[in-house]
Amino acid sequence: MQENELIRKPSQVTKECKLMLKEATAYIAENSEKQAVIMLMQFKKIVNLLEVMPGIGSKYENGMRRFLLGKFPYYIYYREHESYISIRGIWHTSRGTDFEELD
Repeated sequence: MQENELIRKPSQVTKECKLMLKEATAYIAENSEKQAVIMLMQFKKIVNLLEVMPGIGSKYENGMRRFLLGKFPYYIYYREHESYISIRGIWHTSRGTDFEELD
């Protein structure tokens, strides 16, 4: 490995998170299909960032972290494990900070 090479931990998006993301993009698509696509692209971009910089998110609780989904009012909640990143869910900021995992 080269000195400047980043270590990438693969991500695993839980089925609960996929459902949350599907619901959020469907809601946004009611007003703008374009914004829904942009949100999905932003989600993927941030997941890629978390794979190489998992400590970038704010500490939440129980070993979980969260990271704001760009210009969208959602947090991505995730956990860093030894060999991978588990993307646990997304949560709209207007719902407060009481994110609870579904599984």
